[in-house]
Amino acid sequence: MEDENGERYLALFDQYGNQSFGYSHERIIGAIEEQLASRRLNSTKIMFEVEQIRLSSRLSELTGGRLPYAYLANGGGESIDNALKLARASTGRPGFVTAIDCFHGKTLAALSASGRAEHARLFSPFLEHFRQVPFNDIAAMEAALDGDIAAVLLEPVLAEGGVIVPDPDYLAAVRRLCTEAGALLILDEMQTAFGRCGTFFAFEHFGIAPDLVCIGKAFGGGVLPLSAVLGTAEVWETLRALPSTFGSSLGGNPLSCRVGLEAIELARDSQFQDDVSAKGEIIAERLDALAARFPELIAAHRGIGMMHGLEFHDESLGGMVLSLLLRERVTSTYSLYNNRVLRVQPPMVISRTDLLRGLDVLERVLSQVDRRRRDFPLNTVPSSPVAASRVVALPPAALRDLLHRRPRLLDPFAVRPDDETDANRQEDFVGTLGTDPVVWTDEIERPTDGIVVRAVPDWLWHRLDRAVRVSAVPGDDGRCRVDVRIDWDTGSLSYEPMLAGHLGPFVTDRLTALLDHLGELAAAAVQQRPPSTVGS
Repeated sequence: MEDENGERYLALFDQYGNQSFGYSHERIIGAIEEQLASRRLNSTKIMFEVEQIRLSSRLSELTGGRLPYAYLANGGGESIDNALKLARASTGRPGFVTAIDCFHGKTLAALSASGRAEHARLFSPFLEHFRQVPFNDIAAMEAALDGDIAAVLLEPVLAEGGVIVPDPDYLAAVRRLCTEAGALLILDEMQTAFGRCGTFFAFEHFGIAPDLVCIGKAFGGGVLPLSAVLGTAEVWETLRALPSTFGSSLGGNPLSCRVGLEAIELARDSQFQDDVSAKGEIIAERLDALAARFPELIAAHRGIGMMHGLEFHDESLGGMVLSLLLRERVTSTYSLYNNRVLRVQPPMVISRTDLLRGLDVLERVLSQVDRRRRDFPLNTVPSSPVAASRVVALPPAALRDLLHRRPRLLDPFAVRPDDETDANRQEDFVGTLGTDPVVWTDEIERPTDGIVVRAVPDWLWHRLDRAVRVSAVPGDDGRCRVDVRIDWDTGSLSYEPMLAGHLGPFVTDRLTALLDHLGELAAAAVQQRPPSTVGS
């Protein structure tokens, strides 16, 4: 993929399954162009349409006829809601069992299923009758299933919980318990379908058949919104009886359906499947080796197929690795509900050459982080506040005057620290976060002992203070001591430690360079020669 400047990035993550077929895959684009040329784009909602029929028939074939019906919608949360509705209507029961740290979308019903405390603080009360149990704990599942449970809703692999792959017999045991309790089994395959785990559906890998399965993300080829809930004939009787209780204004339109058909054919190609399996083995072997090589950084490696995670010992280490990867123009991310886990889930169409290059960059980054850990064992990942001191060969008054003219001289976020200004407020200060230029407003104070620059609280900073204090060195009129303190808070609460892994090393490294530059300035002032400048 490329940014607006034409810089190319290598993706080690497929945007939560959305870009499983990469960016602008030629066959996906070709399908869109073909459908656009046909001018069959709009859905009537009151007549049968060939693209919808073809897609529904193809989905049924994929399940061997075990899930012969499909309801097409736009996004994952919408299809999860539909599955929950079908389960309640089919069983006449109110309750659901989900897994702790699950992720099923961001509609109110999907958030109720996830049961996160941070979401409850904003959206309480959640919908009732959701119970949560630990993932991969069959005893807890058995205890939760009673006559009130309409369905168990699970991801085959707990993605945002940290890429948790269940024991081989776990889903089969859940299937058995659901059948015995008269409850349905709903599988959320938004991130695991289309071959990600080595089979088209992950449930095939585990040798079971759910009553309902939800798919999306890769279904739309990474371009168009498309999702579906597939179900058995028995469950579908409810929808037949009262179809007006379901509806999706643009769901299943001909253009999206045409792309869905192409996504299926891409994923069902035997060469594609073999290639995914081979690349999955490469990822597994390389990440196993990295976990063994860097045990002080990596607590665990988990994965299946082309869906893997590296769990670090803390969030800050993961944040540092992500930041350094981005400097190398390699993208990845963390698991939403376990910030310690770095996702290695590249687009399935990644070439072996690019995959190996991305894994090489990851290994090089881990080596950098490990060296830093050994060189600075008490400060591996610095977090706010960062403080540093230096004695420089300038009289205190001279340095204070210099700081008042150049208030950003020791500001790690300044693109041009040598710029002079007499303003007390900069509305459009262009700062840097290492690789990203960002604009915010700063207020500048000039106390008699130094300089203080404060970001006005906004979307980026809850607090960002850069304070420099100058003091005399006792008995030495030609030198002074400079103390710098950088204090930040992005207001991101539980994500702050992970962000410290990005900001901390950048701030400390940049501040060290700026203090070195100040030493050059002091030497130049003594020797009366023009100093160098520090760029971004």
